[in-house]
Amino acid sequence: MNPRPNPRPPTDFHARARAGWGTPPDWIMALADACARTTQTAAARQLGVSGSMLSQALAKRYPGDMAALEQRVRGAFLGSTADCPVLGEIGMDRCLTEQKTPFSAASSVRGRLYRACRAGCPHARLTGGAS
Repeated sequence: MNPRPNPRPPTDFHARARAGWGTPPDWIMALADACARTTQTAAARQLGVSGSMLSQALAKRYPGDMAALEQRVRGAFLGSTADCPVLGEIGMDRCLTEQKTPFSAASSVRGRLYRACRAGCPHARLTGGAS
């Protein structure tokens, strides 16, 4: 018995990026590289976002906060860092993740991070007050 053939051809992430962006910025090409190296799902998981968000971003159709996605990609795949007042130098992708993590009294570090992210940290992208 032959294995079932894959109904979809492999995705050319670089071609999708060029079709959407014309001349894609470096971070979009880094995103396409990451998707091609593993899978779109794996790259999305590493960034903490959905695969559909990556698909839309590669095609330049993502309606959300493209700057936040750019920071995640730069942190995860291009080595961009932030000087966190609690943790020291961390990747921008981790910085964004820490900002969105809720307060927890179970960890003193978590509590310090929560307060630092909301006390005027220059890297904070939080909106809507002290959430």
